[in-house]
Amino acid sequence: MLTLTVPDMTCGHCVGVISGILTGLDPDCELNFELASRKVSISSTLPREDIVEALSDAGYSCE
Repeated sequence: MLTLTVPDMTCGHCVGVISGILTGLDPDCELNFELASRKVSISSTLPREDIVEALSDAGYSCE
């Protein structure tokens, strides 16, 4: 499982957008969001680089 900090994830709308991006890339991925700490845990077969690039393209930086 990959856990990323997404500093720009500040609200439920952001969670929905990020969820849509990731499930669009991998419909079978499992996601767990912790909005207060701005973390998302991702269980996916996708490489980390692909996930980070997709989020970055949508305006969400990752750490």
